[in-house]
Amino acid sequence: MNRRIFDAHCDTLLQSSAEKDFVSGGSELHVDLPSLLKSGVHDQVMAVCIKPYIGSEREMWQRGIGNYAEFRNLKKPRLHFALEGCLPLAMGFELPFHPVVASLTWNGDNPYAGGIGSEMDLTDLGRELAEKFDASGTMLDVSHLNRRSRKSLLKMDIPVCATHCNAQRLCNGHARNLPDEDIKEIAASGGVIGITFVPDFLEEDGSKATITSIINHMEYIAELTSIDSVGFGSDFDGVKKLPEGLSGAGSWFSVIGALESRGWSNSDIDKAAGNNWRRFFKMHKES
Repeated sequence: MNRRIFDAHCDTLLQSSAEKDFVSGGSELHVDLPSLLKSGVHDQVMAVCIKPYIGSEREMWQRGIGNYAEFRNLKKPRLHFALEGCLPLAMGFELPFHPVVASLTWNGDNPYAGGIGSEMDLTDLGRELAEKFDASGTMLDVSHLNRRSRKSLLKMDIPVCATHCNAQRLCNGHARNLPDEDIKEIAASGGVIGITFVPDFLEEDGSKATITSIINHMEYIAELTSIDSVGFGSDFDGVKKLPEGLSGAGSWFSVIGALESRGWSNSDIDKAAGNNWRRFFKMHKES
């Protein structure tokens, strides 16, 4: 059964081979057009993050924006732009596309908030920017905020999500995994937590991560909150090694099959596979 998958995060736009290989496929990319179409991915959020590329920020920004400009007019799947960290805005870069979702930081500090590895709180500029995003229909992502900034954003009474985070209770080895309290607050705001496939976010020993690990995190969050609060945020092309049994977007059938094997109902699978994200982003459900 085609499940109309919505993947809330990948880093494909910044890969050096994306311009050449995304449409044709057959490369080392985790995400390419043939794999997305074959696997029934209807919506793919594609992020641009320049913070890791010290000294090459403008070059990487232009690469990511240029690739998105080239790919965005594809009829299927629907591609959506995400701003992963607002450093480009602080550097005065032009934002040519309306982001469906934005995170104020990547890791570390910027003028808006503190990311993982920082103790900095949400700043006045960060609060103003969050309010502007909310007013314009761009949703706020807490995936890279530190605990202090995340808690401050959650207190602003605007809907937030975590596009690619997992449950701290199941894997405490990574600082970006979310504690139960914050998962509940995100869910209470109407938000969704996108389970990421990064091995070190799934298991304390990332080498032991499997598709079963992914399902464990999904079930934990669904039971902690509700089935309406869980989705996918693969982080394909943002990590070199994937869990056992996954090779990229061509493996979505295996993930969905694991949910079916665990006894999930068709309705619950459809919600987690994509409908929760479409509801959060207020998107029309295409046939």
